[in-house]
Amino acid sequence: MWYFYSPNIIYGEDALNFLENIPGDKCFIVTDKVMEELGYLKILTDKLEKYGKQYNVYNEILPNPRETHVAEAREMCNSYTPDLILALGGGSVMDAAKMVWCFYEFPELSLDDIHPFRPDLHNMGKKAKLVAIPTTSGTGAETTYAAIISKFENDIWKKFLYAHKGIVPTYAIVDPIFPVGMPSNLTADTGFDALAHAIEGMGSEWRNEFSDALGVKAIELVFKYLPIAIKEGKNMEARDYMHQAATMAGLAFGNGNVHIGHGMGHSLGAIFHIPHGRAVGVVLSYVTQFCLNNPDEKDKSIEIYAKLAKQLGWANWDEDNKKAAFTVIEKIKELQKEVGIPNKIQDLGISREDFDKNLDMLITLCYEDATIGMVPRSVNPEIFKNLFTYAYDGKNIDF
Repeated sequence: MWYFYSPNIIYGEDALNFLENIPGDKCFIVTDKVMEELGYLKILTDKLEKYGKQYNVYNEILPNPRETHVAEAREMCNSYTPDLILALGGGSVMDAAKMVWCFYEFPELSLDDIHPFRPDLHNMGKKAKLVAIPTTSGTGAETTYAAIISKFENDIWKKFLYAHKGIVPTYAIVDPIFPVGMPSNLTADTGFDALAHAIEGMGSEWRNEFSDALGVKAIELVFKYLPIAIKEGKNMEARDYMHQAATMAGLAFGNGNVHIGHGMGHSLGAIFHIPHGRAVGVVLSYVTQFCLNNPDEKDKSIEIYAKLAKQLGWANWDEDNKKAAFTVIEKIKELQKEVGIPNKIQDLGISREDFDKNLDMLITLCYEDATIGMVPRSVNPEIFKNLFTYAYDGKNIDF
């Protein structure tokens, strides 16, 4: 038995107008200062006012949301007693909003109470519905059952994963009016986050036919439209399809999971404050090559990625599977070069001295990340050390 979870998805230009059809007149908006400065919050509140809905706003969420801000938003939300909780922003905002929603539905819970095995969390939505409105095209958080919240431990803000199928948003409004304003570097970073979700998801131990189908389409759309969105930022067709691709990739990894690329990316982000999409993007070719090098003949990575390459026209259907599969590595590198994503860690501006000094902590943080359990090939500290080192130097994985 398997299952597939998804919000109600409304997408395309003018999708925001669907707010009129969602029952509830009292809205609590979770967002950040940037959304207000860019005028995105006003776009949303203008719609709410047009449809006769009241609102209150919490706008203090930071990138890599912290437990302290979740606690503040929780208190404000519980006092306001909304019918709808609206998350306007990127993955950080949506992750924080999921936790605020949990604590509004179940005020007695704390962060450590949020885990996949709580039966009561399947009853979310009795007090309010959660509406996720992504403003970037990458995280897929509008579709997923997980939230990453940072807690301060051992002198750093560590990222912790909180997950339950009950916290999938009720609605996802995927309107390209928001990402059309993204600068090119953010477009590239978030685009590679979506690509990593789809490519890692196809190699995950939890991959399935539903997640694979969405992953293939997401990869196709990213390769076609990400370069256009970067070169022509106001191209609404490219923005719309990249927004759809990110949501598809979110559904793919939300129902199939990612693996060590995200574990390594989370570690790089925690130690060196690298934007998430850039961090997972820089290691994507290395972790994929690591999977393709699996000596276990029962592993299907070669077959999976060979089929992907052939479906997307990167290899001929009669081509040798191993050769076709490694075409995926070359395509990742080509896209990195085209859109400005570094293909080695040292190009992130991390000195060799700082890298070596923090290598052990990078590895330790990987082992604290739930995603690494989904990789189809066994890992150990020595393998992580080599993966990080090869990715730092830009060397092909030969193990």
